[in-house]
Amino acid sequence: MLGGSRRGRRLAASVATAATAFAAAAATAGCSAAPPGIAAVAPRLVLVSTDPEGGRDERLSLFASVSDGDGVADIEYLYVVHDGEELCWSLTPENWRRSDEGAGVWIGANSLDAPGPAIPRGAYRVIAVDMAGERAELSFSLSAPETSAYDPPRARLSGTAIALDSGYPSNTAFFYDSGGNVAHTASISNGETPLDTLWPEGRWRSGSDYVAVYGFEPKAEIGFFSWKIRLPD
Repeated sequence: MLGGSRRGRRLAASVATAATAFAAAAATAGCSAAPPGIAAVAPRLVLVSTDPEGGRDERLSLFASVSDGDGVADIEYLYVVHDGEELCWSLTPENWRRSDEGAGVWIGANSLDAPGPAIPRGAYRVIAVDMAGERAELSFSLSAPETSAYDPPRARLSGTAIALDSGYPSNTAFFYDSGGNVAHTASISNGETPLDTLWPEGRWRSGSDYVAVYGFEPKAEIGFFSWKIRLPD
């Protein structure tokens, strides 16, 4: 428990806010409604480089496969809760990402951050709440290893090419626009790869401002992001 510390009060308030939202939604429920469902969750620990000198921060990527008899648009909130650390992330259609895969719909976020440099391990709950106050819940456990023994991919510009040194079998270049949105992705290998190969016809010049490389370690199931590099004009 976090006792009466400032962090404890802040995180406890987040959990209380979530509980209040549940109660408010339930109070406004009218006629019978189809409840939401959570078929599966896909959690992943991601280590992000925070500066070019080697700073790092852990993030949680979490997506849930959801359904609702009244339509997925009826889902109003998605909560990710770690009771042991009194952590609660609140996602809504305004800040979650949605991915439609066949008949399935996944909603979630790529970069949930926690106080401090580490994401808590252990038991989590994912809770979906719809407009009628109906809810579904699914639990999972995050058991990723300590990340201090791992290094993010090292990427640098070499003229108009990216020089990559990565110890991971799978690497992807992420191009970002000035607002931090992902504009394009492409597989990348160690060594030098021209930017025009990653995003042909020079479209990286007008479509992006930064690039970073994401490496994935399948045994540990951890993702690693390099520091974002400013692209040349």
